[in-house]
Order: sequence, then C-alpha cells, then structure tokens
Amino acid sequence: MSGMHDLIYLTLAQLVETWILIGIMWFSQVVHYPLYKKIKEGFVEYERSHIRRAALLLGPIMVVEAITAFLLVGIAPGGIFTTLAGTNLVLLILIWLSTFLFQITLHQKLSVRFSPKVLQNLITSNWVRTLLWTLKGVVTVFMIYHLF
Repeated sequence: MSGMHDLIYLTLAQLVETWILIGIMWFSQVVHYPLYKKIKEGFVEYERSHIRRAALLLGPIMVVEAITAFLLVGIAPGGIFTTLAGTNLVLLILIWLSTFLFQITLHQKLSVRFSPKVLQNLITSNWVRTLLWTLKGVVTVFMIYHLF
C-alpha cells in the first residue's frame, strides 16, 4: 500500500471515529446527562452500570481515534495537512485530559454517592469536551477536503 493510500485510510478512519464520538457526546450532553436529574431511586447502581457500559462502547473507539491521530501526524505530507493533523492531535489531547481529569473523576464520585452539585459539575464540564470534539470534527472535515 502506498503512503497516499495510508494517509487517505487513516484520515477517513479519523473522520468516522471522531464523528461517531461527536454524536455520542451531543446525545449525552443534551439528553442523557440532564435526565440523570430525574433518577430518584437507585442512582448509584444506575451510575455504576453507566460507567461499565460507556467504557465498553467509548473505550475502543477513543483508543482507535488516538492511534490514528498519532499516525496521521507521523505520515502527514507537510503544509496545511500537517498543521491540521497537529491541531487534530492537540484537540484530542485536550479531550483526553478533560475526560480523565474531570468526567471520569465526577462519574466515579457519582458511583459512590449521588450529589446534585457533582452531577451539575459533570454536565457543565462535559460541555468543554463536547465542544472540543465538535471542533475536532470540523478539523477532520478540513483534513478530508485537503486530501481531495
């Protein structure tokens, strides 16, 4: 396989992975997390189940997204594409930092004891991640545009 084919396949994979995650983030932000406020009984058990299921769904997609983002920076041909690939990777690093510093920590707290304040912090802090992923999605569209 040629270098150009690798670049095309990795960029397409990055586009698909990113936009799947954008859809999940917007659904979580606008529908799922606000509905947490409606749970009156069994919140901790619900949250523990949420963590397990979300990890099974999001974990593999996020790992593949990270691998392809790093590979794209490594094979970027220069010029604007290299700038876009680097921006894409920086946004992904910020997303992962937000995920591990805020969202996972807040989910863990909620899996032990419900707190309206912690839930609100989760909803509020997740806007950062949602918007970063959306911006990353725009960058991936520009990456595709510059390939073709």
